[in-house]
Amino acid sequence: MKYSSLSPNGLYQGGQTTGVLKLEGTFGYDWGAAVEGDSLYLNEYTSTDVGVMLCRLVRVDLTTFEKEVLLRDTILRGRCASGELVCLGGYLMPSDFPATNPLCRFYAMSAPSIRPGDDSAVVLFLDPQTGETVYAVRDDQALTDVFESRYLQRTLQEVMG
Repeated sequence: MKYSSLSPNGLYQGGQTTGVLKLEGTFGYDWGAAVEGDSLYLNEYTSTDVGVMLCRLVRVDLTTFEKEVLLRDTILRGRCASGELVCLGGYLMPSDFPATNPLCRFYAMSAPSIRPGDDSAVVLFLDPQTGETVYAVRDDQALTDVFESRYLQRTLQEVMG
């Protein structure tokens, strides 16, 4: 992944100075990126015309560099102890100040899972082989400090109880 003001942001193949752009876009690796076989799961960030930053979960085929959008308004946070990908759905970027930004409330009208102004989100567990959701639960504490201990450090079976 490359971020630069001199060349397009995106996924490059090759060395840092000689790499070839394979897929243009602004992709994140800070909270979650996962490789499973020939698939790369990662967060893609886009900005609306009114400046609201959005995130969607994408899967990139590492042989063809074709991108598939799996989930809108969702951010990959990592893997749980049993290997499933763990994501937050109904998620607006904290940098958008969703609790006080009226544009976030306006955007939320088009995305019923988004609840600007509270700490709830849908925690999604995805099968890393298929990218399909295998379990989902809305959690009012999902955007707090308990996320890692509640979801990433436990197996899916433990979370399901």
